[in-house]
Amino acid sequence: MIGNDLVDLKLAAKQSNWQRKGFLDKLFTPDEQGYILNSDNPFETVWLLWSMKESAYKAYLQTHNERFFAPKKLECNLISKNRGTVLINNVLFVTESEIGEAFIYTVAFTKNHENKFLTDCFRFEHLDFKNQQSQTYHKVLTAFANQLKFPVAQLKIEKNNQGVPQLFWGEMLLENSFSLTHHGNFGAFTIAF
Repeated sequence: MIGNDLVDLKLAAKQSNWQRKGFLDKLFTPDEQGYILNSDNPFETVWLLWSMKESAYKAYLQTHNERFFAPKKLECNLISKNRGTVLINNVLFVTESEIGEAFIYTVAFTKNHENKFLTDCFRFEHLDFKNQQSQTYHKVLTAFANQLKFPVAQLKIEKNNQGVPQLFWGEMLLENSFSLTHHGNFGAFTIAF
């Protein structure tokens, strides 16, 4: 299982006020709030923890057919600035994050996928949602085609009834775990092999 998430930091600063009353209590455990409040950059830590939770949640949904919104059920632990873990219902995910000036990008995976994935984060050419989704799908399908040695025209992505994207070769469902994300000016994908 593998998942990813990214946060465009400029857009997050415009759209959300993490300092408003109740925000931290609603989304983060007491330990996670400690990471935030003791951080040199609390804003960055909020979005790092959020991207860790989101990426692990996406990976979890690939094998557990139960959507839920309970961010405090996803327990983050920071090992270093760029590495951590997220525990969801006794399933442990390892996370690796890229923290830049413009975005935070996190990949979450189970131990059996460690060092066995391809990932790419990119800036969008067009910012409307439909073009963002189209650009992201095109990039991931091209990457799959290159890895699997299939013509890209024979590959397609369809979402299952839980909204989880799945890869098809013609009408055949392929078992490769992958994840897509986009926010603001940036998109990304991760593929496990």
